[in-house]
Amino acid sequence: MRTLILALCLVFCVQQVRAVELSDSARISLLTCAPGNELYSCFGHSGIRVTDYRQGFDVVFNYGTFDFGAPNFYLNFLKGHMIYMIGVDGYRDFYDNYVYEGRSIYEQELHLNDSQRVKIFDFLVNNAKPENRNYRYDFLWDNCATRIRDVFEKNIPEVKFDYSTFKDKKSFRTLINDYSEQQPWEQFGMGLLIGLPVDRTATPQEETFLPDYLSQAFAHATISGQPLAGPKVTLLDVKPTTEKTLDQKITPVMVFGALLLLIVMVTFWEVKSGRYFYALDIILFFLAGFFGWQFLLLGGFTEHTTTQWNLNILWALPTHLVMAFFTPFVAKRKWVQYYFLVSAVLAAIVVIGWKLLPQHFLLANILIAAVYAIRSYNVYRVGKTRS
Repeated sequence: MRTLILALCLVFCVQQVRAVELSDSARISLLTCAPGNELYSCFGHSGIRVTDYRQGFDVVFNYGTFDFGAPNFYLNFLKGHMIYMIGVDGYRDFYDNYVYEGRSIYEQELHLNDSQRVKIFDFLVNNAKPENRNYRYDFLWDNCATRIRDVFEKNIPEVKFDYSTFKDKKSFRTLINDYSEQQPWEQFGMGLLIGLPVDRTATPQEETFLPDYLSQAFAHATISGQPLAGPKVTLLDVKPTTEKTLDQKITPVMVFGALLLLIVMVTFWEVKSGRYFYALDIILFFLAGFFGWQFLLLGGFTEHTTTQWNLNILWALPTHLVMAFFTPFVAKRKWVQYYFLVSAVLAAIVVIGWKLLPQHFLLANILIAAVYAIRSYNVYRVGKTRS
């Protein structure tokens, strides 16, 4: 239904621009929307607002629209071939949606002359036609914010972005973690799935994949030597809630810290009693193998650029999926013993050498690696003592 509404709105806009020229009272502005509570919205959003009250329209173009009903949507999502499109909303509908989601909206009017406004508007309307509107989305390199930056750089040569105020020198991973702090489980999930490419320090231009940084870039951009954007104006002011949800109170660090404590206690009891709970290791290593295959497949056999070379595979070896079922027979097979010794060393590298590794790990990830370092070595110990 939403796709149909967007299509109808698009048709309306195309008809409008064909019927009339933008009047000299038209305005084009950058909209920046505050982060939301869901994973897809925790980084914020950007849009281009075109207002011409004399011609009777006020619309928002945004490059963050996708269609769940598209053929093979979930398969394409897993493969990293995500098709997004430029969507068109009436401003009031756009505004009401953010009222419902409880997210602030900020506006920066852009100082364009009449011909520049027409050029941007014509480009957006043409880009929003069914045959032109789709594009292959990439979270870091081609998203709702970077597309807007490119619209102005490619269509208005007089626009120059000055990134000298960008002083952060942060990696993509750090920037992502900054914006996902309030969603600890989502942050943890992303920390598991994304690999070495996101540990590179982002250039100032690359930081504009985040809407807040795009807003900052526009604030310091010039057009023909004059400021491009006016001051930021608050259109919708929503105070963020301070009440924490259950998943914010019970964090991954708490859960996996408790798991590590339990594993230490069980392992200590096994050493003292001479018993071995192989069923525990079957479950643990089977799960690690399952996730290891996800890391391997996402990193090597999809088009996702952010999941390549994921060092979480050091503790989640894909071979664990099979080797989990050899743990009851470790005393009879030396090669199984040495396999788990190697597994213990690899997991310990994450725990001990996390500061030296090129990939940054969240504390929860390190706690998990510690669990597998302990249990891997314990399997080796059991095999050696009973063989």
